[in-house]
Amino acid sequence: MTDKSLELEMRLVMEGLEELATISSYHCQLEQCRILSVETVDEARQRELAESSENVITMESRRRHQSPTFISKALRFRDHHSLS
Repeated sequence: MTDKSLELEMRLVMEGLEELATISSYHCQLEQCRILSVETVDEARQRELAESSENVITMESRRRHQSPTFISKALRFRDHHSLS
């Protein structure tokens, strides 16, 4: 492929992706989406550096690892009108 034909092919791919994104956003159910954060590139870089630091303690490491607790209940009925 020449540079020009590669450029045209990539433009077609980009147009197709834009169309797909538009169609997907039209059919999107917003109650199923949640924005976790909005951050700049510098903020993202700082967060990534902080997360990779040895000073960060994850929630998973702090959770107690207990065996599952099983609860069982039994029902008993007395029949006061039993036949003799």
